[in-house]
Amino acid sequence: MIRKPLILFMLAAALGACVREDIQPCPPLQVTIGIGDRNYDNIDEVAASGLDTKRSDDEPFKAFASTLYYVIEDYATGEVIVERFLQQVDGDGLQVACEGIPEELPFGKYIVTAWGNLPDEEVLDEAGGVRTSVLHPGHVEGFDLYMACDTIDYDYDRGTHQLDLRRVKGKLLIETINLPASVRWSDKTIDNVAGSINSRFEYGEATAVKTTHEWGGEPSILTDTYVAPSVGGQHSTLDVNFYNDASRENPVCEPAPLQLSLARNHIEVVRYDYDVVTGAFEIYIWVDSRWENIHDLVID
Repeated sequence: MIRKPLILFMLAAALGACVREDIQPCPPLQVTIGIGDRNYDNIDEVAASGLDTKRSDDEPFKAFASTLYYVIEDYATGEVIVERFLQQVDGDGLQVACEGIPEELPFGKYIVTAWGNLPDEEVLDEAGGVRTSVLHPGHVEGFDLYMACDTIDYDYDRGTHQLDLRRVKGKLLIETINLPASVRWSDKTIDNVAGSINSRFEYGEATAVKTTHEWGGEPSILTDTYVAPSVGGQHSTLDVNFYNDASRENPVCEPAPLQLSLARNHIEVVRYDYDVVTGAFEIYIWVDSRWENIHDLVID
């Protein structure tokens, strides 16, 4: 005759929840990181201009983000479970698996934060569990930064999760055509762009980006700049100057400042067309798959 305590024990073993001491282990937490924004949101439109090319879905992770930083934290306590500092991305996979997650990690809720293309940890600050990255340190262009942060529920039925990185900045393409051969230098300033972003995808206070370029006297040049979105729903101002001397002291071509609305994961395309006969710059913006004239400007 089977005793009642033995029957109860057998029922508990069959119906009980997953426990780490059971013979059958609970499924370990697995987190992979992929690229969400492989292409800019208006790449098809810009590609029609011939000034940029659509990226393939088959390109590996490292073609978009060559470095990766990630951290997994307990949602309730903020305890850091795994933190993998800046690492070079190797291999040709479309995703990267998070390493170092303890097999005995209990079921629960966790926060996963990842950054792609950080140049170093010095541009990443942490306060109160929120990590913030400087986007244009020293007013420089910086990198094509990616970021993602998500809360995941880890239980017996949800042991596998994927986090897709989103592009933080946009891109400004400037095509200049029909320049005199003597004009070989330029600089530009873009003001009122976000100076930082935190792991909640909140952009910080405004800053300015400054760049310089030199070329060999070709009549046409194309430059691209990774630039953060405009701040506060206001426009950014693009100010470009051209020079015939490396000192860049006295510009010979001074197009008037241009108001632009810069956005995340969006390409803004501007063309400066110099007419050697009239001595005027015509400025165009690529909108709805066509060049839209802004105004004519005369070189001093």
